[in-house]
Amino acid sequence: MYSDLLFNFTKMTQDPDSDFAAQVLTEMATSKPFFALDTGIKADDLWNRVDLVREAIELIDDDNAKRIANQMMYFSAGIMGDLDSVENRYEYIETLEDTITSFKDSDDEYSNRLVAIGPCGIDHDWDSVEYEGREHDYFDNSIISDERDLFALQMTLGKKLNMPVIVHSRKGFNETSDVLKAIKWNKGVIHGYSYSKSELDFFLDLGWYISFSGAVTYSGKKAAQDMADIVSYVPKDRILIESDSPYYAPVPLKNTINTPNNMHYIYEYIASKRNVSTAKLSAAVDDNFKKLFL
Repeated sequence: MYSDLLFNFTKMTQDPDSDFAAQVLTEMATSKPFFALDTGIKADDLWNRVDLVREAIELIDDDNAKRIANQMMYFSAGIMGDLDSVENRYEYIETLEDTITSFKDSDDEYSNRLVAIGPCGIDHDWDSVEYEGREHDYFDNSIISDERDLFALQMTLGKKLNMPVIVHSRKGFNETSDVLKAIKWNKGVIHGYSYSKSELDFFLDLGWYISFSGAVTYSGKKAAQDMADIVSYVPKDRILIESDSPYYAPVPLKNTINTPNNMHYIYEYIASKRNVSTAKLSAAVDDNFKKLFL
């Protein structure tokens, strides 16, 4: 129950702190989630992230919790567009492909758990707390064009490797839609959905899954109704849910460090707007994880 599309243990644990990661995983295991995806934002961070998760699982005292934690863990690999990765995008794409290939070809116990490329995409929310190195002043028209190119290169890599892509898109719908129409690889999920219903129709018509984070619980009265309509509108066979940890802790925990153990608030909110039980919503989400990633 309460599977999680997307979180980043390295950022959530900051140091990173394997003990804290072990505590989070132990708590997650109590709800027996089917699927939990650890993501990164750098071309070469996959191995370090896998090692952190492995170390954390080894620190779990309860054997049953350790088994569940091991079974639920999956990984993605992608590049988010800070200034350095945008300017050196060809080098970093090469590194990303080499990292994915070497990991999948390795004898690592998680080599078959790398199931997606991303998150990657377009982010013009200049107040975002998520990504360093994205100061607005540096992102002139030329850099924004290169950012779009970095996204297109990762979409092309997804197509080449037949892997679903986790798309991050904020305040950049036009650039995002341009890339999707050009590359024609419509296998994946728009994570942390933040657009209106008209944009939602565009993504759904292309075949994309739609994921919601704790940010859906933030809206004021009018915006809350709009978001409720969007959450209700997404078909049962296309909806996913995420913590996006360590960011966007849901109400009533807004402005605290988020962890996947807050997922139940998001499931409860979305289930109430869709007029279904959390158990039914969770079962539908798990089915969608299976179809998209496994």
